[in-house]
Amino acid sequence: MHRPPDRPLPADRAVFGSKTGALDKAEAAANSVDAAAVQSWFDVMGYDFAEDLLSIFLGNNDSGFENEISSAQFERTIASSSARQKIAEGLDEIREQARQDPQIGVTRELTSQWLGAEETEGDLFYALGHYDVAVGSDTTVTEVDGGLQAEIIYKVYVYDFYNFDKLQREALSLNIGTDINNEMRQLEEAGWARSFRSRGEATRLLRWIGKL
Repeated sequence: MHRPPDRPLPADRAVFGSKTGALDKAEAAANSVDAAAVQSWFDVMGYDFAEDLLSIFLGNNDSGFENEISSAQFERTIASSSARQKIAEGLDEIREQARQDPQIGVTRELTSQWLGAEETEGDLFYALGHYDVAVGSDTTVTEVDGGLQAEIIYKVYVYDFYNFDKLQREALSLNIGTDINNEMRQLEEAGWARSFRSRGEATRLLRWIGKL
């Protein structure tokens, strides 16, 4: 089993180091103060996942750096109602692939596409917001009385490109202004922070068996 290929990076993402003039550096210095305030607020709220990812962003890692979501953070993510819905949709995709091309008795790696999940509050909202869930499987179809049956041994994957888009989202309760999203984006354009891919996968396999 395997994950699907990564989505293309967003075309409107901030370009690292694209604005490095004197005024840009001065603006980045001010924005870095707000970034520290956000980190402190995450700490007070107990939003450790969000704090970890923001720290990585501000750590300004090399181009191509990828973060591995911890097992505990992964389990919290897939326990959310949004992620559970996408896992169910991923399994539906795999069952449909098996129905369309059963290949009786052959075990095949069938994989769903990335399915967009959305968190709206709490630690997961500030850590991931919008992210992707996929299901990869080893699927075997057999003939049974009355039709076809599938055994699906599967694993869940999570993927996110951690960046700040152009939306001017208000950072509620931070009391440090209403344009935190764009301030963090400006830090990347000034070369003071960098977006990164973040991914995780289940440490255990799951099983579904039933008629197609």
